[in-house]
Amino acid sequence: MKLPSSRTIQAAVAIEVNPVDATGSATKKRGIVIRSASELNEFNRILANQKLVELASKSDEVNPKQKEAQTATGSNVFEI
Repeated sequence: MKLPSSRTIQAAVAIEVNPVDATGSATKKRGIVIRSASELNEFNRILANQKLVELASKSDEVNPKQKEAQTATGSNVFEI
């Protein structure tokens, strides 16, 4: 995705990671935006943290069940 310039930041290109449903439509309004390799490494470190995994499991227990869309196997979306 193209990020517009502002008063303090130049225009740039970034990666948006957003889960998709069986039809290939984005499931979230906004995904995770990654602006650099170092930012990707930081997201990987955070998402691999065992405490985050435990927190997500606990939120599954507390929150009401959501109807999950069936994902088609082998239909990874990769757009450039």
